[in-house]
Amino acid sequence: MAFSNLKLIVRKTRQDLFKSKQNLLIAITVLLFCFISIGIGFTKYGETYSKIKEYRKETRENWEHRPDKHPHRMAHYGYLVFRIGHPLSIFDNGLDDYLGNVIFLEAHKQNTANLSEAGSSGTLLRFGAFSAAFILQAIVPLIILFLGFSLIVGEREEATLKILTVQGASSRAIVWGKILGLWQFSLLFLIPVIAIVLVAGLMVESSRFTDILSRILVLFPAYMIYYFFFSTLTVLISAKSKASSSALISLIGSWIILSIFLPKGIQFAAQNLYPTPSRIAFETQVEEDIMKVGDSHNPNDPHFKHIKDSLLAKYSVKTTDELPVNYGGIVMKEGERISAKLYVDHLKRLQDQYDQQQKLNEIFGFINPVMAIKNLSMTASGTDYFAYRQFQNQAEKYRYTLAQRMNDLQIEHIRNTPPKKGEKQAMVSKKKLAGIS
Repeated sequence: MAFSNLKLIVRKTRQDLFKSKQNLLIAITVLLFCFISIGIGFTKYGETYSKIKEYRKETRENWEHRPDKHPHRMAHYGYLVFRIGHPLSIFDNGLDDYLGNVIFLEAHKQNTANLSEAGSSGTLLRFGAFSAAFILQAIVPLIILFLGFSLIVGEREEATLKILTVQGASSRAIVWGKILGLWQFSLLFLIPVIAIVLVAGLMVESSRFTDILSRILVLFPAYMIYYFFFSTLTVLISAKSKASSSALISLIGSWIILSIFLPKGIQFAAQNLYPTPSRIAFETQVEEDIMKVGDSHNPNDPHFKHIKDSLLAKYSVKTTDELPVNYGGIVMKEGERISAKLYVDHLKRLQDQYDQQQKLNEIFGFINPVMAIKNLSMTASGTDYFAYRQFQNQAEKYRYTLAQRMNDLQIEHIRNTPPKKGEKQAMVSKKKLAGIS
């Protein structure tokens, strides 16, 4: 394969695609939609970030300005934590619209995240979010198919393919020249979008230059390879087809299978092979298991008798009222430890199922590039399930620390005997409560 012939065919194919006003109009339209999407995402992210900062400040002020209160009541008063998405969610919002953004933290209970975008939106969002990533993943490959379906079969029908052969171009040079020419034109859709995403990502208040740049350096070559696959598929089917119409039908069929049938089919198979309980069923099972290990709100629950006996022996007293520490707080602390462990165990089994579903999805990503680019794009944009799990884990760690600190305050500052009539209720000063963060 003479390199000069290949170079000429690449240049000719690219120039023919660029000369078409229709092709340029399509490119401008697609880029315009991408820029609008990025602009909407940028504005939405900025507004959400400002609101979350405001809500965080308000939540903290409400916590600090609560009056003197019993520590356990304060633990049930609870605390709100908010999730801030990654700046590159302006490009690919991934699962962010379907996962909650707020978790209410309270004693003895691990709540799930609420207030997802999908939960408060219409059914349109469930068909797929409008984002630049969606356009690059689904729409641009379809455009590549329409632009390239006749690159070889069309020339064969017009008898111009023989002219190339007579002039010394080999079949391999023709095929590779068409592939590379079509692929280079497809980068017209990608390069401006990635450049705008980089600039917009760096303009976001919470962004870090090295983080954004490293993620962009993953996204850009990944999409380049993705478009090279579709350019290759298009030209090869064009070369194998006997008519332009059959080439177009075959390519559209391939796009439907790769973009719709396979992803949905694998998702359905994963959910059936590795089923997960509903949210209500999961929380019910956790509650049932917690009840089996005793009620920590009842200090006389027989499940905690060993704690009572050991404390009475340690301090050489006969009743819990004589203990120098608050017995109820100690029981609460042990109950919190047990309930947290039970929840973590249940959550681990649930997440193992999700991991199995994701592994099946990743395995088929080696076969289907559409699934592969979708997974990689979400991961690089920080909008995949792993990023959400980090938020969950951090929230639970904070919740557990907060609840146990409240139990420590009860143990240290609340006496065992209830206050007599006319005496001040058992409570801890707001200064001590507010000092917990």
